[in-house]
Amino acid sequence: MTEIRFSYNWNNKLQCKAFTTVRLLSNKSYNVNDIVKIIYKDESFNAKIIDIKEFYFADINNYIAFLDTGYCIEEHQLILRRMYKNVNWNTQKLLLILLRRL
Repeated sequence: MTEIRFSYNWNNKLQCKAFTTVRLLSNKSYNVNDIVKIIYKDESFNAKIIDIKEFYFADINNYIAFLDTGYCIEEHQLILRRMYKNVNWNTQKLLLILLRRL
């Protein structure tokens, strides 16, 4: 089972029935309908991937930023820059993953 780790519970989203996460498009495979293990600190639970959208850093809008972290576009981008260092933000694709808590 794929694990998705969170270092911070942005926007208190992990307490919700549905939530998002933004991840780098990489070799790690995420697929719609997959069941994944969500890990935050010493807690874990399962969630189902409902939908996945690919986008670029420059495409981050208010919907993505506020729902994912509770912050404006600029703050959301700053958070991503801190989380993922040495990334070419002009070419790196991102994934907006919509999950439903099981």
